Amino acid sequence: MKWFQSLIYGLFSGLSDVMPVSSQAHKAMLLKLFGIHSEDPVLRLFIHMAILAALYYCCSNQILRMVRQLKLSGVPKKKRKRPLDIRTLMEFRMLRTMIIPVLLACLLYNRTSQWSTRLGLLAVFQLLNSVILFLPSLMPTGNKDARSMSAFESVLMGIGGAASVVPGISPVGAATAVASMCGAERTFALNLTYLMHMVLTICLIGFDFAAIFAAGLSITFQMFIGYILAAATAFGGAYLGIRIMRLLAVNIGYGLFVFYSFGAALLSFMLYLMV
Repeated sequence: MKWFQSLIYGLFSGLSDVMPVSSQAHKAMLLKLFGIHSEDPVLRLFIHMAILAALYYCCSNQILRMVRQLKLSGVPKKKRKRPLDIRTLMEFRMLRTMIIPVLLACLLYNRTSQWSTRLGLLAVFQLLNSVILFLPSLMPTGNKDARSMSAFESVLMGIGGAASVVPGISPVGAATAVASMCGAERTFALNLTYLMHMVLTICLIGFDFAAIFAAGLSITFQMFIGYILAAATAFGGAYLGIRIMRLLAVNIGYGLFVFYSFGAALLSFMLYLMV
């Protein structure tokens, strides 16, 4: 992959990974347009690490708040200098429940990842993704947070994120759609989904390392520069995507991504027909 291709690839990978669209499908379409047969596992590793860094940077305040409250909860009540933030502790418990289906779904990653290069199949899954995003519009909006969400609803959100093990399904899209159908407030659901997505990305990084060691790949200096460029634009794309999503959560929601996913599915199918 040439340097300018690495820049474009990293940017779209970062943007699509934190939005309710399929990053796998976008990467597959770009590879098709670039005339490249498969994704370099080292490039994939660099991009995943950049996206993880962007997620942590944007969610660091929430993570630190959870860590402080967990430490404070371990202090005897008489010795606490300030009261516990019950809402933050309940968010952590909800996140912990959401992670379970995600970790179980990762066991299937090596099987389902083989579908990521099949554009025809990706088109079908992207259509399914658009349907998932459309479903919340059929239901009234809610304002529930961790204090009023049940453990069962937490599991459902986790299953939504776990569905992203199927290429073409967005973890952010599926999890936030399920949350909306459960009556969750959009900003709360989005922030919790990004924390869940961090865990998913860490799992993917582990798979990337395994693929690199299995292939025994060597890296040239020119390739390394391309990886750095792709990682830089992936970080910038993910950061920008998170900012856009948070604005949409406050204002108009994610309805426009229904049409975007449908259009991306059509484009995937058109590229599939180009032999």
